[in-house]
Amino acid sequence: MSFDAHAYHVEKTSMPNYLGSPSVLNTIMWQHTESGLELAKEEDQMPFTGIIVGRVSPYRLKCGPAGNHMNSDVSPLVKAKYQFYLCRPADHELGMDFDTSVTSLKTLQNQVVKSGQCKNMLFEDVTGTMLRCVKSIFSMRDNAVPDSPHGQGAPNAPQMDEETHNWPIPDQFVTEFDMLKYNFQATPLPLFHDGHLVEPSMANEIMSGAIVEVHFGIHQWRIQQFDSFQASVERIVILRPAPRHHTSAYKRPHSKTTDDKEPEVKKTRYNAEASSSKI
Repeated sequence: MSFDAHAYHVEKTSMPNYLGSPSVLNTIMWQHTESGLELAKEEDQMPFTGIIVGRVSPYRLKCGPAGNHMNSDVSPLVKAKYQFYLCRPADHELGMDFDTSVTSLKTLQNQVVKSGQCKNMLFEDVTGTMLRCVKSIFSMRDNAVPDSPHGQGAPNAPQMDEETHNWPIPDQFVTEFDMLKYNFQATPLPLFHDGHLVEPSMANEIMSGAIVEVHFGIHQWRIQQFDSFQASVERIVILRPAPRHHTSAYKRPHSKTTDDKEPEVKKTRYNAEASSSKI
C-alpha cells in the first residue's frame, strides 16, 4: 500500500504528542531527573513521548550493530549508541510539519538553557535544521552472566540471552564485545518496516533516505559550559522507504497496536522479502 502523506498529516496533527501540531507546547513541561531534566506531560507528570516525521539523512548514519562506536581509545563499546539525523521531507505538508516540530523543539530548549549554548540535538547546515536521534545499544543486566561454562552450568545461574549471544558485532570489535556481554545485553534498534523488526545489520541500508515516524523522549543536562539535549529514540516506523529495493532485512513479526509500546514478540529470526512502498 502506498503511503498517503496528506492522510497521515491530517491524522497526526490531531494527536496531542505530535510535534507537528502547534498546540503540543500547551501540554508538556520540564521536570527534574536525578541528573538533569526531562520533558513530561502536564496532566500526570509522566515522561513525554513525542512524535516527529522526517527523512533520514545518510550523514553520520550509524544504526548498525556497533552504532557510532569507533574504537576503545575514543570511547568504550559499552557506551555506543545508534545514531541518525532527521531532515526536512520534500513533501509540502510533511515538510511544514517538520518545520513546526523544529520550532517547538527550539522553544523547548530555550525554556531551560542557562549557558546560551544548546548542543547535541538540533544541528544547522546549508540544507536547514536536522534532528539528531540516539539510543543506547547496551544496557546493564539485572544479574551478571557467569563468564565460564562451569559458572553457567551452576543451578539457577543467569544465562546469556539469545539476542546478545547472536549479536552480529563487526569482527574488529569482537574482543571488546566479549568483555562486556556478561554484564551488559544488546538491544536491537526498535525499527519497524511493514510490521517487522529490521535486522541490526540491515538498519543503515533500509533507513537511509526513508521517510520515518520517530517516537522519542527529550532530556537535558548541563555539561561544563553548555547545555546538552538528547532526543532518545523509543520507536521508529518506516513510512516510505527510499526508492530502491531491499532484501532480507526483516527480523521478526510485529503486531499492529495503537499503544505507544511495542508488544512482546517471539525472537525468531527468518528471511523475508522487504517490500517497497509506491511513491
